[in-house]
Amino acid sequence: MRKYTIGLSLALLLLLTGTGFVATSSRGFRVYNLFEQTNTVNRASTEIPLNSRFVTVDYSTIDQYAKNTPESKAANLNSLANYLTAPARSELAKARSVYAWITSHVRYDLNAFGNGTYYSEVDYANRTLRSRRAVCTGYSLLFKHLLNKSGIDVANVKGYSRTEDATAGQPTGPMDHEWNALKLDGHSYLIDLTWAMTTGKSGRPNDHYFLTDPRAFVSQHLPADPRWQLLNPAISKATFDRFPKLYDAYFRMGFNERFPQNGLIHTNDVATITFRNDADLKIVCSAARPGQNTGQTIPSSLQRNGDTYTLSVRVPQRGPTTLYVFAKPKTSANAPYRQYEAIGSFTVVKG
Repeated sequence: MRKYTIGLSLALLLLLTGTGFVATSSRGFRVYNLFEQTNTVNRASTEIPLNSRFVTVDYSTIDQYAKNTPESKAANLNSLANYLTAPARSELAKARSVYAWITSHVRYDLNAFGNGTYYSEVDYANRTLRSRRAVCTGYSLLFKHLLNKSGIDVANVKGYSRTEDATAGQPTGPMDHEWNALKLDGHSYLIDLTWAMTTGKSGRPNDHYFLTDPRAFVSQHLPADPRWQLLNPAISKATFDRFPKLYDAYFRMGFNERFPQNGLIHTNDVATITFRNDADLKIVCSAARPGQNTGQTIPSSLQRNGDTYTLSVRVPQRGPTTLYVFAKPKTSANAPYRQYEAIGSFTVVKG
């Protein structure tokens, strides 16, 4: 696997001059196949690079500009949108600047605006701007209307999300989440500011949810309107309900986009899960019974054949168990210690 990094100078071109990866095509949605394997990136592509294991973009310059926005410029949607997008010479720069301002100035608050009802989208966006508190509706509507004012087409997408480990491989319930789809230079992309905030670390947003690959996004998000999957063919709610609970670390570590499709495993003895990754990894497991808040480490065996890892686990008790899977890269003895990260969870039912 090769990982391409766009350095500061190219990032500045990308963000401030509209060159680099910014498209001039008038094509519509880029539609992905969930079962398509991607091993390379076309560096000559006119499309903006998706946030993936192959491309890292340095957004620090424009992030700093947005974070340092004077309060006088944030008095209303118009003045804030004008300030954030004024130096931008690409639509990506505008989107990133608005994203950076929201994630640095609006905190996640479950008590924001009670039941989430509102008179109009603009009204709700204004209330979010004034209070600097939001849940998913506030984040998505503020992002939408700030960018709309700079001429960028942004949709507020409603749908289902998978947030609980204990529901891995099982129906997710009613619609419970909102995020954004946006069109930049003729191509459509996906952003979830709420999850960028709630899964971020050390006061920084989790950029996995900025321009996320649709094949990764659908592992955790299912829009009510299938067109916003940006997948061909689109998956059904029944298929989504069968997925495991996957974490962003699964994709950041380079696991294949063709993730395990079955999050509910029935077994009489050993549960077996197959992953695809061409990196050298360590994988361990823990298990928790229903109602338990934490899991306990359990023995497992791991076999590797090329880029295919086969994890075998003997769950100790009968009945349903939540199986947590953790991974980290193998390192040399002299390398700094790295903690395991959760990559997914599965429901294992032992007969």
